[in-house]
Amino acid sequence: MKKCFHIFYYNKPAREAWQCLFLCIKIHIHFGNFCKEVFVMATIKDVARLAGVSISTVSRVTNNASNVSPAIRRKVLRAVKALNYTPSIVARSLESRSMKNIAVVMGRTMDQAFSNPDFFTILQGLTSTLVDQEYNALLLTNLKQTIELEHCIKLIHSGAIQGVAVVGSFVHDSLLSRLVDEEFPFVLIGYPPDYPDIYTTPYNTVSTDDKKSAYTAVRYLLDHGHRRIGMIHASLAYASNRKRYDGYIEAITEAGLRIDHMLITSSSHEVSETVPAVTRMLNVMHPPTAIFCTDDYKATGVLRAALQLGIRVPEELSVIGHNNYRISEFVTPPLTTVNIPLFELGHRGGEILMNKIANPSTPIQNVLLDSQLLIRDTVRNI
Repeated sequence: MKKCFHIFYYNKPAREAWQCLFLCIKIHIHFGNFCKEVFVMATIKDVARLAGVSISTVSRVTNNASNVSPAIRRKVLRAVKALNYTPSIVARSLESRSMKNIAVVMGRTMDQAFSNPDFFTILQGLTSTLVDQEYNALLLTNLKQTIELEHCIKLIHSGAIQGVAVVGSFVHDSLLSRLVDEEFPFVLIGYPPDYPDIYTTPYNTVSTDDKKSAYTAVRYLLDHGHRRIGMIHASLAYASNRKRYDGYIEAITEAGLRIDHMLITSSSHEVSETVPAVTRMLNVMHPPTAIFCTDDYKATGVLRAALQLGIRVPEELSVIGHNNYRISEFVTPPLTTVNIPLFELGHRGGEILMNKIANPSTPIQNVLLDSQLLIRDTVRNI
């Protein structure tokens, strides 16, 4: 077997020609009389490097967006031609004028994402905006950040997507910093990690103040005379859960009370897993008189455990949930909870992202929506 390398480039300025020398390599592999041609395919990143522009600029040019100057457009198109860059996904979308895509990244497995009302309702709000602009949503769901990041960056470099909506974030989230580095349009729907003041976040966000909402709920229990207040929280790997945990700690500490870790436990969103965790908490020597839950599914688990143990709510145990899932209004007794505007979070996030794609120079928007404590029937004075 012998190999011969046919290196070709176009009659372009020296800088472009030399870059083509390394990027556009056609390899002929000979097997006897049979010759196989193999092309080293250029990516959108190669085009951006050759043209001296960002990846998002190349994406706008290849998608025939109007918000690109004629000089930049010519520069990008020269690079596209020089590298013979014709990604099939982009070509088909240009022909059909229908394949405009947004990647929606959710840090959960598919089962977890669609069994969680938070994500489903946020997704409804987000897609309500995308449909108006004729965009499709490509869902990326995985617990492993490295896989999430790899898939998302591949989609960006292939030109298959025009923007990214990240729903929820990890406490240490490498995807967000990478999207900033890529200069690619994206929005975080959820509280940003590592930024105590949301208004200093260097990328687009829309969220509620999870720490404040949890603090308000626990403060309400304290104001009703409770001093033994338990908490059931979700995974603290996620920024929103960490903020709610911090809100609970701040309210208890501010009241001059000791943090009792026997009254703090974690659980998934499955009621079946919450019930045994609550049962253990209620069977300690000095059980809580009230429990704050970081979502309403956990609060529903508290109600079920109390029923099984013969503990009356709210006469013997007060309960507050969070998020105001539809089920919270119909359990017995109706659940006091924190209302989070989940649909509005998704809708506003979609609006911000669509605006950023259409107008890349738009200033960063950090939107904080209000939450509200809904007083129902699961809290009483003691």
